[in-house]
Amino acid sequence: MASNNDFEAKVRGRLIKFPAVDGLTPIELETILGQVEEKLAKIEEKLNVVDSSKLAILAAFDFAVELYNLRQRSETNREADSKKIEEMVASLEKTLEDGK
Repeated sequence: MASNNDFEAKVRGRLIKFPAVDGLTPIELETILGQVEEKLAKIEEKLNVVDSSKLAILAAFDFAVELYNLRQRSETNREADSKKIEEMVASLEKTLEDGK
């Protein structure tokens, strides 16, 4: 189902209609498409792939790996932050008990 906010852009010479993305400005969408173009060019150059379907799959895989790594780092940071907070709470509780 197309909405009025769908947008068209050229990627690798092909005009493609993209679905609307809530909360993103046209400039942000263009930035994202620029990253896609850059990823496709890097993979094409590195692996000498010219098949557009294979190139798209390899680019999607590379983006998925980046996303996975970001999520893993985020989870690790969240766990470390939780541990620090628990240590601070324990320290405050001890300080309060000692002050009685």
